[in-house]
Amino acid sequence: MREIWIPEFLVALFLFLPLIRPFFKGLKAHDGLAWLPLPAFVIALVLFPAYGFRPELLPLFIYAAVFAGICVFRIAGGGAKFENSRRMRIVFALPPLVLLILAAWLAFYFFPLSDTAPSTQGVYSFKLDTQDQVSGETQYSIRVYTDENDSRPSRRPLIVILPPVLGSCQAVDQVSCELRDRGFTVLTYSRRGFDSWPGPGRLRAFSSGTISAAANRKGHALENGRTEDLGFLLPWIRTNPLLGGNGRLFDFASRDAVFLAGYDAGGSALILSGLNDTIPGDTIRIRGLVAIESPLWSVYREETLEPANPPRDAGGFGGWLKSIGYGLGRWFLEMKPKKISGTGQVPRLSTPILFLVSDRSRDGKYQNGSYRALFKTLESARAGAPGAGKTYAALASADGAGPLDYSDFPVRYPLISALFPGLGKPAGAKDKAPGLSAGIITWFAAMVMKAQGLDPSPLGEASLPPGVECK
Repeated sequence: MREIWIPEFLVALFLFLPLIRPFFKGLKAHDGLAWLPLPAFVIALVLFPAYGFRPELLPLFIYAAVFAGICVFRIAGGGAKFENSRRMRIVFALPPLVLLILAAWLAFYFFPLSDTAPSTQGVYSFKLDTQDQVSGETQYSIRVYTDENDSRPSRRPLIVILPPVLGSCQAVDQVSCELRDRGFTVLTYSRRGFDSWPGPGRLRAFSSGTISAAANRKGHALENGRTEDLGFLLPWIRTNPLLGGNGRLFDFASRDAVFLAGYDAGGSALILSGLNDTIPGDTIRIRGLVAIESPLWSVYREETLEPANPPRDAGGFGGWLKSIGYGLGRWFLEMKPKKISGTGQVPRLSTPILFLVSDRSRDGKYQNGSYRALFKTLESARAGAPGAGKTYAALASADGAGPLDYSDFPVRYPLISALFPGLGKPAGAKDKAPGLSAGIITWFAAMVMKAQGLDPSPLGEASLPPGVECK
């Protein structure tokens, strides 16, 4: 992946040379420089199928496309106009040059810190085709990370990761590798037709799903989708499935120590599903849950707009006008975008849970805003249900961690991660983010296993990483 800087440099160079022609007499005689935006655009275009979606390249790509279009327009306009392009005034060259420098800076400064190709060593990948009565055929791509050199792999705790909506299983590839290296067997997946780069509706759910009722409904749909995934995955895991011909799942993991982790809508699905770790006759034991930046959209309630009382039947023209006015007022009221007015009943939890969130959660503004439902759920878990014991629940946040920083985004998509920063100074370098996330989860799992009388030694000497606040 690091070789991507070579074509990026060529794109920037081919766009730069035509722009600086007015500044240097020696370049004005080289008419061929005016053609360079065309190959620059072609190189920028092929970077996306070659390296996947690269957000930091978008400004440079758009710049190259516009510049190439201008170049084609000048060529098509005739030789004289094309020749005159070399004599454009310096004052007109400066703004495009500044924009090019900015676009190139974004491409090079937010260079990916890691290869974007999914890991293959110690990973079993295969596809499952299922037939759903409602949605029809659904295809799951399963990835299982395990240590093939472990002499007793069946002792390793199993952690099932419901991936983030933004990026799917590729956004947790390095986190999964880090968890495997710490003693877990990791299972994650993507679902065809659901896991993809989100459109405006999904992005709106993340940006204003706790403010706007329309955006909240989009988020609710995402949680329902992850709940469907959970409804498929857990029964399938209980059958001890074959891993694409490489043996069965519980040849590489323990039935008695299963943890479930979910990002955003996936974490909400784990909480809202009311999972119980003591189901009689169950073939697996769910020991703990990890909800990572889970907004719990379904807990929020939209406002109710009550129309005014209808006018009394006064009769005549005045009564008719009042009726028309009342009807128009009711119509406008129904058309008015609804907002979120508060939260409803939060789910009761009986399984130990870790809420892993941005350090924004330490600010009262966010606690009473986008984290309202999460904090209410945390309090409910600690209080316990009537007649039942309390549930162990912890909330952890790393210094300077943004909402996307517990996934691979800081190393794979540094620009997107930078657009959603935390409040404080980061606890460590951005390229250490997957290891930090895995360290927090491993600490929680080891603590739960020890409290429940299990042997946590497969996870090693797990401790809470520095720079992490837990309460």
